[in-house]
Amino acid sequence: MNGGGALRETGLATATLTLRRAVPQPPPEAPRDLAADAAELRRLAVRFAELAPEQAHELFTEAFGLYSARHFGAAPRPADADLATVSWWHGPTVHRSAPRARRERRRAGAVVLPSARRGGGRHRKGEAGALPAGRPLPTDQERQAAERQAAERRAAARLLLARPLVTAGGPGAQALGLIQRHARWLTERFAELLGYPLLVGERFARLVKSPLAPGEGEGRGLPGFTPDRYAALAGALAEVLVGPPWWAEARPLPAGLPETVTEAAWRAAVEQLTDWQVLGPVAEQGPTGEQELGTGSGRRVDVELAAALAARCRPVGPQDPPAPRTTIPVAVRRRLAESPLLLLGELTALEREWLLESRQREAAGFAEFLGLATEIRREGFALLDPADELTDLRLPGPDPLAHTALLLVERLVDQLRPLPDEPTPVAVPIAEALIDGLLGDIADEHGADRAQLADRAAFRRQVLALLHRMRLIAPGPCPSGTADRTGWALLAPAARYAAELDLAPAPGTGRHSRR
Repeated sequence: MNGGGALRETGLATATLTLRRAVPQPPPEAPRDLAADAAELRRLAVRFAELAPEQAHELFTEAFGLYSARHFGAAPRPADADLATVSWWHGPTVHRSAPRARRERRRAGAVVLPSARRGGGRHRKGEAGALPAGRPLPTDQERQAAERQAAERRAAARLLLARPLVTAGGPGAQALGLIQRHARWLTERFAELLGYPLLVGERFARLVKSPLAPGEGEGRGLPGFTPDRYAALAGALAEVLVGPPWWAEARPLPAGLPETVTEAAWRAAVEQLTDWQVLGPVAEQGPTGEQELGTGSGRRVDVELAAALAARCRPVGPQDPPAPRTTIPVAVRRRLAESPLLLLGELTALEREWLLESRQREAAGFAEFLGLATEIRREGFALLDPADELTDLRLPGPDPLAHTALLLVERLVDQLRPLPDEPTPVAVPIAEALIDGLLGDIADEHGADRAQLADRAAFRRQVLALLHRMRLIAPGPCPSGTADRTGWALLAPAARYAAELDLAPAPGTGRHSRR
């Protein structure tokens, strides 16, 4: 996650630190029942210990909501046709290299809404609307102040979407003052548009995201964490909520943790709480003397931040503010804001009807609030981040894995894309032999990197996992027809990364290729 670039549009990353004391804050939240939070965290620890690794990652994203958004970056070349009638298979692409001039290409319609295109960039300027009769025109100074305020709010909102936890001593700390300055406006907008509560304290800001759609949490957990580490993390957070204000360095494993939790898992959990700034730097003694720490040195505990982290870990109680109602607009916007794309076939009839009817208004809203452009095709919608900041995965990417994945998806589209006069399904099955053959061609033509040579099967799994997480391929039945096997299917949005459709036969394929 990289939220620093969002502040470049304001130039105020340092200056905003001086504004904290004068910042208008939202009304204080009702006090939480910390003992009830701790009890729920201990039950969560037991659930973590019983899960497989991928299930534990999914539960973490559901219980804590500390995941980044995931978006496409580059936008296809715009055109002027109606966007909703164009298939991803045949529309403009983001392909940067000059395609082979084998025949005249048929170009389909546009992909980026004009309203979103005007408002999607980081340097977007405010647009003057109609003024009430009798009201004087704003001065240049007033316009500049309004544009500056809009840029600040957009930068803060973008950072929170990419990094739901911002602390005074962690990554993105330079933006905390900016978030605090606009806390009331951000709180209202996140609640209205996405149904996300925003908790802002003196030393942190915490956007409480909702659970993702099934399967969307893949790859969004804590790197290197296993079920026993997640169990230890939940247990350690429970201890923070109901324990003393100092954390002893030599603190043993508390009673009641699942038996699978080891000392190593406990140390990893304490390290994660330190990274989150829940536990402060090591101190030689407490406020009234080292005897308070029991044994050796200890760490300062931020109970307020710990309670904010636990905000999603138990059902809303009588002392908690009511959660925003999840309406159709809120539910659909969440899926657009957090995942690379949203296929219309994944929505209910009412959701599809609302999204198609309100697409122009919603595109303008996402551009204004988050600086995102809207890509609309026959099969679905995607939000694009021109700055390529609001994503935890990038394609294209700088590493060999992302480079190979991009080459593979280009070639899969070239061989499997339906012709314009053929039916255009959302997904096309991929033969396993075709994947292996194209990866062999890529290795021959571009050379294999060290990771690929060390374990070709593992590298293949990693390439496919990346394409799956970017929603360019999906699990599907093998075209071989074997009843008990599943394979992969190529999704229509993959065509946005390929060369534009060429109707002439290719002059040849690699020696590993298979139809």
